[in-house]
Amino acid sequence: MEISPATGKILGMVMAYGVSSLGLLLAYYNYRKRIVKADEIFTRTAKRVIGTVAVLGGLTAVLVATVLTSPGKPPLEAVRENFLGIVVPVLIFAVSFWMTWLLYRHFAKEFEGK
Repeated sequence: MEISPATGKILGMVMAYGVSSLGLLLAYYNYRKRIVKADEIFTRTAKRVIGTVAVLGGLTAVLVATVLTSPGKPPLEAVRENFLGIVVPVLIFAVSFWMTWLLYRHFAKEFEGK
């Protein structure tokens, strides 16, 4: 697939902003946990907002990429043709995220116990 230089720059900026926002979120989490010693880092509403934004952003990116890589086809048909190409990477990401989260929770409890 050939993309224009402008599209490449936009994608690079979006990825840089995404990584930057994750870094800021981690810094905020670390500040609340270690400095303020807060029992609750994020409220239930904040967790829902963060989760919703992450899921919708990822879903939008995947669907737009699917439609753009299938020129001349209706969007629903493009998604239907690439269904496995969408679902398998999402499942792999979900399992890796889940395993990372479980490991984090395990080691965070172990760290607090010392």
